[in-house]
Amino acid sequence: MIEISKTKEQLKQELGSFIWDFKISDNIEYNLDALFNLIEDNNQDRDYKKPISLMAVSVIEAIMIDFLYRLYQGTNHFPQKLRDQEGVIKSKLTQETKKSKYVDSENREYWVYRLKNFDFIAMIKIYQDLKLLGDYKQNYEFLMNLAHFRNRIHIKNYFNNFEKDESNTFSESRVQKTIKAMVWFFGYFQTYYPRPWPTA
Repeated sequence: MIEISKTKEQLKQELGSFIWDFKISDNIEYNLDALFNLIEDNNQDRDYKKPISLMAVSVIEAIMIDFLYRLYQGTNHFPQKLRDQEGVIKSKLTQETKKSKYVDSENREYWVYRLKNFDFIAMIKIYQDLKLLGDYKQNYEFLMNLAHFRNRIHIKNYFNNFEKDESNTFSESRVQKTIKAMVWFFGYFQTYYPRPWPTA
């Protein structure tokens, strides 16, 4: 039986404490709603372990990319915990931008720089380089493993990730670890990287 240690409301409240882009927040909440429904309905007759896993890893990835955008764009909302590394972090992320041309409503052309669309593995490497999840090498190794796990969305399994049979790949214990990791991410970011919301 797949279980989750926090309620959907608790996770949404934690999300609101650190998220940077409100549309990403809306989409994470949408995925949480679906995820909780799948967990509740998962049983011997209805096996939803694969979609549960993929959604949980996708939520982790969304939190990670949102945080990189906050680090790149944020000034007052740059995390206090990372202030002494701000120059290094912003320099590193500036190297990870691309230049795009835009045309406005009056036909004027201009160029803007924005962060690249990272693949999950490249993003994990940035997190490890900047030690955004601490010094523990195991955190980043686990994330790399999750990235390969998430890539099992491809039924062909060209890269031979995990077992050949998806019924074995998406085992209850592996899915449970994925859910636990997702919940850990919410708690970690709420604890270490809260946003300085203005008080009413």
